Amino acid sequence: MAKAVVTVTAARERGLPPVSVRSGAVADGYVPVTVANRRVYLPVTQAEFDRVRYLRRRQRGALWGGLACFALGAAMARFPVMLPLAGVIAVLSAVLWGLATMTLRAYLPAVSVDGELLRLRRVHEGFVAAVSADC
Repeated sequence: MAKAVVTVTAARERGLPPVSVRSGAVADGYVPVTVANRRVYLPVTQAEFDRVRYLRRRQRGALWGGLACFALGAAMARFPVMLPLAGVIAVLSAVLWGLATMTLRAYLPAVSVDGELLRLRRVHEGFVAAVSADC
């Protein structure tokens, strides 16, 4: 894995070369990534986009499922077993959310903003070569 530096404007306007940051293959589209309150778009293949979408859906499902189970357990607190059961389900949902978040962070490149530059780490060498050739 390599490092690349691109402008925030190019990433925001989907002006990066159509080479996947993950695999170096020809990119089919872009995946949105929010960093420092800025939404940028990184080129990925369709399979990689589907994986990111799946992991983000898992995050949302774990969060809302855990909150709903805890609220339902609190509403049914007159039954002695419901509140502890809801607490266990909420904790398991929090663990699932944490695992999905860690997997998503490991799957996508590390992105940081330095002024008007976007620093990407853990990108494919093919993407770095395409960015260098594009300059």
